[in-house]
Amino acid sequence: MDKVEKIACYIRVSTQEQKLHGISLDAQRDALIRYAKEHNLKIVAWYEDEGISGRKLIRRRPALQRMLNDAKTGKFDRIIFIKLDRYFRSVGEYYECQKILDTHKVTWTATEERYDLTTASGRYWVTQKLAMAEYEADNTGERIKLVNEYKIKTGQPLTGAQSQGIGYTVHKDAEGIKRVVKDTDTMDMCMGIINYFITHQSKAQTCRWIYDKYGIDYSVNSLTNFLTDTKIYGHYRGNDSYCEPYIDKATYDKIQEILSSSVKKTPSKRAYLFTGLITCPDCGKTLTSTVNQTGIVNYRCNTYSIYIYACI
Repeated sequence: MDKVEKIACYIRVSTQEQKLHGISLDAQRDALIRYAKEHNLKIVAWYEDEGISGRKLIRRRPALQRMLNDAKTGKFDRIIFIKLDRYFRSVGEYYECQKILDTHKVTWTATEERYDLTTASGRYWVTQKLAMAEYEADNTGERIKLVNEYKIKTGQPLTGAQSQGIGYTVHKDAEGIKRVVKDTDTMDMCMGIINYFITHQSKAQTCRWIYDKYGIDYSVNSLTNFLTDTKIYGHYRGNDSYCEPYIDKATYDKIQEILSSSVKKTPSKRAYLFTGLITCPDCGKTLTSTVNQTGIVNYRCNTYSIYIYACI
């Protein structure tokens, strides 16, 4: 009885490609399953890189990395994918990968294309196809960049309403064009946060005020992100009129000065023994550590301002 060849299936799609060409992960998966059945192949592993460009470096493609590590252990004899551009869109990265596969005697097959790696002309054709795929990917990237630049220039969002952060949302104007506008549900709270922080100049105190007034458990990191977001003075990626501002540039600069001056430097060679180990009994968040002028380490909850003292 002939030995059944062990196969690894690799599928990949970027979000943009899935929208434009419909080559979803499910579509690729179904095609590879059919191919394996038709050729009496045993699928022993699946590797799926979702939302990842074929131009990315190998080290930035998690599933591909796992597949190469498994190839070194002899887990499978061959890799299959539907088309070469699902595998790579970079000539250089392809050959880096191929070195590993050649060393461990692992081959590959594009189920919907024909390549012969045993001949010089076949290997040349692979290089040509990869070069074309790389060129197309670069062109697509340039087109997307131009589209994004136009959107920024005209005040249109690059992402959905949920990604605008507190204070802003996405709304269609009278012409049906999406714009970034103030969120009427949170605009009063945003102005309150800005005014309170400028007055009291404390992130932790401002977070407590937000919780007391609005019942929102707002973290120090979230507050910092809001106060450093240039959209609050109407600016975004070079466009000073991207959206309606909450404050002017001078006020924004003043907030950045306060934020910079409130950063406390950690004393050198000081050990915070319980950092990451103590949690707040009320909210469950990890306590942060600071040190006062007497040398006592404070472990504090930024939300509830609960202190546990440990003398160092």
